[in-house]
Amino acid sequence: MRVATWNMQQGYNAPPLKRCWTWLTDTVAPDIAVLTEARVPAGGPPAGWDTVWRPEGIGPTRRWGTVITGRGVELTAVDHVTIGRFRRRTVEVTSRYPGAAVVADVNVDGEWWATVVGLYGLNVDLKGRKCGHGRHTTPALLRDLSPLFESDRRDRIIVAGDFNLHPRDMPPVVDRLGLFDLTEITAHTRSPLDQCTGCTARRPEECGHLWSHRNNPSPNASRQQIDFILATNDLACELSTLTGGIRDFPDSWNVSDHAPIVAEFRD
Repeated sequence: MRVATWNMQQGYNAPPLKRCWTWLTDTVAPDIAVLTEARVPAGGPPAGWDTVWRPEGIGPTRRWGTVITGRGVELTAVDHVTIGRFRRRTVEVTSRYPGAAVVADVNVDGEWWATVVGLYGLNVDLKGRKCGHGRHTTPALLRDLSPLFESDRRDRIIVAGDFNLHPRDMPPVVDRLGLFDLTEITAHTRSPLDQCTGCTARRPEECGHLWSHRNNPSPNASRQQIDFILATNDLACELSTLTGGIRDFPDSWNVSDHAPIVAEFRD
């Protein structure tokens, strides 16, 4: 199973939306994709893509949002889960930022494979004031979704998206929920990212981060990874490879100011 996350934001390049979806299909070629700052074409998703999203986006001034889409799989939006072993009860799965966090079950040939959370960390604090990073909203969104991690889905959950934070700012709630950062656990398989921003490596040669975001079109743009794929233990154990960033998708800057991150899971 090939799972990708990509911020489709059309900043200084602004290619047509259809071109972005074509690039996703032909170049990234995922089975499942989490798209952030994304929109679905006016006529709906392209043929063959099963898609879960909020058509209204994040709000009146943000008509884009988080989209979970896939080919060859069936996606079902998750809005309630059952928790508790003895006194079982149904709990709503909701978010303080509707449209920024989307949850879907992934079924393959009629069988549940995993639950995918698509998450976009808005650049605001918890009072809605702009702050330029997702260090407030990303952990808040994860806490909102904690019922998922108490439900019968808890063993097979993927959280992916643009968190708008650097690796060293990954919030403690990630560990508390039993999630593994797939970039970190595969860091030894990659050469270092030179001048990595917000790196967690003790020594530069131990860095295995991926340049997934170019904050401006200058040749001196910061080398940032702010897009991530996290997974619970069962899925982390099934991980075969993690690739992405501009090294693996060298034409990314032609379609967005982000480059995809891609995780391959064994059957």
